Formats: sequence, C-alpha cells, structure tokens
Amino acid sequence: MALRMHLLSPKAPRQPPKFHTSPFSSTRPKTRTIQCKKKSISDAELASDLSKMTTLFAQRDEAMNKSRELLFTELCQFLDSKAEEVKKKWRKSDEDEKRVLVKAFVSEWGVNFHPLSAKSVQDLVEEHLQHQNPPAKSPLFPGLKRMMGFSEEDK
Repeated sequence: MALRMHLLSPKAPRQPPKFHTSPFSSTRPKTRTIQCKKKSISDAELASDLSKMTTLFAQRDEAMNKSRELLFTELCQFLDSKAEEVKKKWRKSDEDEKRVLVKAFVSEWGVNFHPLSAKSVQDLVEEHLQHQNPPAKSPLFPGLKRMMGFSEEDK
C-alpha cells in the first residue's frame, strides 16, 4: 500500500493573501448623496453640502496642479534644462521621442515613487503644459460668445 500525503491541507488557502503596497487608501471617502425624493432637506443643509463638495473639488484640483508642477520641475532637473527649454523640446518632439524621454525619467526617478508609469508621467506633463498655456481665443467665430449672451472677457 502506498502512503499518500497531502502537501496542502484542505483548510489552507489556495492563493496567497493580497497585500496592497500603495501608500494611498483604496477606499474612497464617503460622500453624501443629495436625495431628491421623500426626505426633505433644508436650504442651509443643501448649501452646506454644496459648499463642501465645491471645496473638495477645488482641493483635488489644486493637488493635481501641484503634482503636475512638481513632476515637471523634476523632469526639468532630470534633463538639466530650464523649464522654457523643456517646453520647447516637448512641443517639437514626436510621440516616440516623448515616450523614450519619459521612460528614462521614470527608470531613474520612479524608483522612489510607486506606482509611477511612463504613460501617466507623459499625460501629466501634457496636462501641465496645457494648463500653463490655455488655448487662445478662437478667431473662427469671434462674435459667438456675444450672440449667446456671454461677455467677451469670460473664459
């Protein structure tokens, strides 16, 4: 008779437990939904909730802007160039050149910042440059804003 022995007991887990190495929480903060049915909400509560949501969105936007700016500054230091030179070089580069540049940057700088991918860095640099130089006024329909009732100075 052969002796059989199970290497893994049936109670042992088949897969190792998953550990999250991200420093950020994977759970989203609770947000209050504004109900339109049944439960009535006072104007003050509604205004308070709207104010909180607006503040939260503004803080997120400010954090993303600072992140983009920090990343761009680090890219400039990596290239040992001034910001204006990097902007010109970035605009003149095609997608392959940008990808090679960003991969080199991520391979050196990304060691300390996980998760950091070349695609996300390239997207953040693009967004940073777009936010710094908003598109010029469209000369195609100069009177369109005026016809729609918007002032010319509004962006």
